[in-house]
Amino acid sequence: MKSVLIDTYKIKNLNSGLGQFSLNFVNTLAQLAPEHWEINCLVPDKNEDQLNTRIRQSKASFVNRVFSNARKFDLWHSLHQFPSHLPNKASKQILTIHDLNFLVEKSGGKRAKYLKQLQKGVDSADVITTISNYSKQEIESHLDLKGKEVRMIYNGVSIEQHVDSIKPKYIGDKKFFFSIGILSRKKNFHTLLSVARQLEDSVLVLAGNHETSYGNEIKSLIKEMQLEEKVILPGMISESDKNWLYANCEALFFPSMAEGFGLPVIEAMMYGKPVFLSRYGSLPEIGGKLAFYFDDFSEEIMISTIKNGLSDIKNNPKKFKQDCINYSNKFSWESCINQYIDLYTEVLNP
Repeated sequence: MKSVLIDTYKIKNLNSGLGQFSLNFVNTLAQLAPEHWEINCLVPDKNEDQLNTRIRQSKASFVNRVFSNARKFDLWHSLHQFPSHLPNKASKQILTIHDLNFLVEKSGGKRAKYLKQLQKGVDSADVITTISNYSKQEIESHLDLKGKEVRMIYNGVSIEQHVDSIKPKYIGDKKFFFSIGILSRKKNFHTLLSVARQLEDSVLVLAGNHETSYGNEIKSLIKEMQLEEKVILPGMISESDKNWLYANCEALFFPSMAEGFGLPVIEAMMYGKPVFLSRYGSLPEIGGKLAFYFDDFSEEIMISTIKNGLSDIKNNPKKFKQDCINYSNKFSWESCINQYIDLYTEVLNP
């Protein structure tokens, strides 16, 4: 029997992308992994009822947060590049690096600190995985891999399409465009405000935690530009609301400057919706040929891109919708986890 430990500590916050990634990853692994593998999870608290019953839960402790003398597993997989708990040094180690966004978000000493910390993780790991070719190139450019391979495996994406989702109370009768994400500067959401002003008979719904310094800037700009009737900030939303908004929006706007993957892009495409993206980070890779891209963030270019894109879709909207759905299907959790099972097998049986 081979023992595998997945560090799923991030499920402590299921409202975060990493929390959802960790939960979907390990539950799908428990469904597909060979029966002779013992699947263990490092969890913030035992009795996490969201986890597959096959999974053995190990409560994260102070000891293995500070000292790498936790139980020896045949394989220890950290699902985040800055794991909060240290694996036993005798275990084979896989480290998943989602992105190097701190190179954009941080400056000076902080950037160097994060890079040094990540380099330690790379030095300890036997195998590095990442979630896009863009992130792979960033890793290879900024870290000393010492000959180690970086394996690229796309994230799985899933969204429960609730047919009984109810229209949120904050949505009126006007058509709306959608964007979602924590309001941090890298998301570049402020560029959408001048766009919202030009949207005829439509509003912009910008969902996500706005109790941030950048969120406060956005709220000040909305007031200054007198866009209170054009921009809706519902804050963090439920899965039911998110489903309804994807299903009923005209399109997704996602002008982010730094993404290792870009989950909302595929979520919107699962509903057959057009997506309008920046050309930065992984977005051109993930959005592919079906997405529309802003060549710059001037009001004129953004409005022109949106109008031209929506006009193109009108030629054959049913085909476009089905093409988006078909494209999104390649980002399945089954495909993702089957690739990880192959990798685990390689590491466990060298």
